[in-house]
Amino acid sequence: MAIGGILSGSPSPRRLLGRPEASDLVAARLPWILGGGLVWVLMITLRLLWLQGVQHTYYRLRAERQHTTVVPIAPIRGELRDRRGGSLAISLKVDSLFANPPSFYPDFRAGKGDTERNWGEPDRQSAQKVAAQLAPILEMSRASILERLLRKKPFVWLERQLPASKVAAIKALKIDGVDFLPESKRHYPRGSLACQIVGFINIDGQGQLGIERTFDEQLAGKPGELIAPRDAKGRLLIMQENYAKVPVNGSTLQLTIDSTIQHIVEEALEEGVRRSHPATAYAVVVDPQTGEILAMAGTPTFDPNHIMPKRFLNRSESEWTAAEKEDYKREMERQKAARKVHPVEDSYEPGSTMKIFTAAMALEEHKVHLGEMIACEAGRWKYADKVVTDTHSHGTIPFEAVLWQSSNIGAAKIGLRLDPAVHFQYLRKFGFGETTGLNFPGETAGRLQAPDRWSRTTQLTMSYGYGLSASPLQVLMAGCVLANGGKLMQPYIIQKIFNDQGNLLQEFKPKVKEQVISEETSAMMREALKGVITNGTGKMAKLDGNIEAFGKTGTSRKLVNGQYEMRRHYASFLGFFPADKPQYGMLFMLDDPAGDATGGDVAAPLFKKIGDAIMRYRLSLPDSGQEADLKLGLRDWPVSENDEAVVHVEIGKVPDLKGLTLKAAILRVVMAGGVPKLDGLGDGGGRAFRVDGQDPAPGSALEPNGAVKIKLRAP
Repeated sequence: MAIGGILSGSPSPRRLLGRPEASDLVAARLPWILGGGLVWVLMITLRLLWLQGVQHTYYRLRAERQHTTVVPIAPIRGELRDRRGGSLAISLKVDSLFANPPSFYPDFRAGKGDTERNWGEPDRQSAQKVAAQLAPILEMSRASILERLLRKKPFVWLERQLPASKVAAIKALKIDGVDFLPESKRHYPRGSLACQIVGFINIDGQGQLGIERTFDEQLAGKPGELIAPRDAKGRLLIMQENYAKVPVNGSTLQLTIDSTIQHIVEEALEEGVRRSHPATAYAVVVDPQTGEILAMAGTPTFDPNHIMPKRFLNRSESEWTAAEKEDYKREMERQKAARKVHPVEDSYEPGSTMKIFTAAMALEEHKVHLGEMIACEAGRWKYADKVVTDTHSHGTIPFEAVLWQSSNIGAAKIGLRLDPAVHFQYLRKFGFGETTGLNFPGETAGRLQAPDRWSRTTQLTMSYGYGLSASPLQVLMAGCVLANGGKLMQPYIIQKIFNDQGNLLQEFKPKVKEQVISEETSAMMREALKGVITNGTGKMAKLDGNIEAFGKTGTSRKLVNGQYEMRRHYASFLGFFPADKPQYGMLFMLDDPAGDATGGDVAAPLFKKIGDAIMRYRLSLPDSGQEADLKLGLRDWPVSENDEAVVHVEIGKVPDLKGLTLKAAILRVVMAGGVPKLDGLGDGGGRAFRVDGQDPAPGSALEPNGAVKIKLRAP
């Protein structure tokens, strides 16, 4: 009973001292749990917002970089054309071979970082097999190829701008780990013609000399970018349509250069070198009325299609023998000499050529008149502490004969009649002491001291060409003042700039820098200087066919270690034709010819050779005043893209002209080195002529400047 009572009437369990009830615990902790959960949710939400919002672009780009590569795509470089539309430099489509090194690393994986890569160990056996297959085709050593295949980079060039035959041979092997990317290769259809003017580019398409360098920005265009996806092994998957940035092709430049005249000049330079053995020889031909440079050349030359001999390519210097290293050193010295543009970079004392400018100043200032007798002191005259001598003894001779016979004494006496300040100002007006404005790399301004620095004999020696220096181009442009009515023209070498669609962007016009002398004085000087060729030191410059010319011989001693060397000199001839209204001005220069040959001996005959050839060429043109069709470029003719000659024209062989337009036929004959002769021109009634026949036959041997008879019919 007691026990049952106890069981039935037992009280509730007693709360332990200090311990809350469970319900109290839940009630007390729930807000903290809920608060912590809310904070956690809020943190996750904020993190998601941060990743998906603020850092979305960063992680998207990071993912793209891990799975794709941006490959730069070069634009097609603009064409260079001569004044008649003939191509001097074009860009051809070629393929370049690259390697995917990750293909030769079996454990390659992209890491978490932007540039981090987990490469692992390479599959050297596979890489060696590929290197062995490629080496004979690329003409490279296996070691060199293997090093590139295993280079820890996602993209490595193996060889750029491969010929079609090598591309076909490599594609036939179906090699994994290598692929091709289309590029453009610069090609110079005329080889070394005008090489110093045109220049060349390096493997990355950057202009290194001449027009290619001066107008590199316009020619280069703007590069594009190609997005290349990667597969799981890191290999690139090239898809040409996947452009991130479309490349913009370069502009086409039409030069003032006439390829035929350039060819004529370069042939004459070669002849001058063979005959006189100078250190260098160079020449410039301009239109004195406009300042357009029609030809500019120097020796030695180079072929911009093959800048370096093949034996130095595709091999590192460590693989060369001692003999090859010496050959390379000599080749670099030769290349340096060949790349110098002497007419604008060289500076020399003009010597006797300066006498014509002294005479023009004195005539303009009325310090002398035509026919005035000048005492030439029998070839020896002392002034202050200077003794002036002439090559030949002359007594008292007319003003004109001072120029014909190139008397130092006569020129000095005429020059001393001028006030020194006036003399200096005229020299500046003629363009001495400053660059011509051609804007060509390396152009020199020469040296011309102000009168306050002249010694007692400076004006004396300047009158016959010593005590100042100038570039050949400066002297020629000063000579044009006498030919064109007294105006100093700024020379220029670019006529027009077109975009890659053929639309005109910019046109360059003749620019008069200064009216130096009057038209009357200019006319008097032209008349006086005719006698240099008919009666004076330049008799060997007389042109064929009763074509009158005028000019001046030049023989200036070289200053070596502060002393004038009597047997080292420049021999030159400055001349213009036709005399009454000159359209061609030329300076022909031989630097240090063998023996004691004068300008009249060695330069004047070459002026004649060039002048006669230019006149024959000019007479062969159907309309010398008509501009060429600027759309008629070599790139526009329907020929094979893989034809490295671009058109079926080979220098020294008669091209096939049947069915061509007259302009196209003339251009092909000129490119082959011949002179076109027209038959059946008649009256076409404004219609375009077509070639119906030719003589000699296509493929026949063609001598330089050999005639090609073109028989025409109206369509």
